[in-house]
Amino acid sequence: MNGESRGAELENGYAVLDRVWSAGDVVDLDLPMPPRRVLCDGRVAANRGLAALQRGPLVYCVEGRDADAPLDQLALGAAPQVVDRADGVVLRGARYTAIPYHAWANRGPGAMRVWLKAPS
Repeated sequence: MNGESRGAELENGYAVLDRVWSAGDVVDLDLPMPPRRVLCDGRVAANRGLAALQRGPLVYCVEGRDADAPLDQLALGAAPQVVDRADGVVLRGARYTAIPYHAWANRGPGAMRVWLKAPS
């Protein structure tokens, strides 16, 4: 708050900052959202052994134009890097760039996958 690091109390799921407020006060909120792999439920036969990428509440996908191999051959390797771009936050892996699922096909039609081979 106002350039100083400070924790907040939680009450009923809300962060509470109890203070006398002044005009011009600034609150910066840092919500760490590292990318994570989400394994498909093994009961879904078509996706057995596959994983998706998620960051916070967003699920990501890979479009064919953003991969250097056919999508069905891509495998998730080391944790992807979070990259801020002018058009939004993407996840960059060794052989792909993943975009938020809600943004797929914004650059035209093409192949897309959410579920990729999980690392063994």
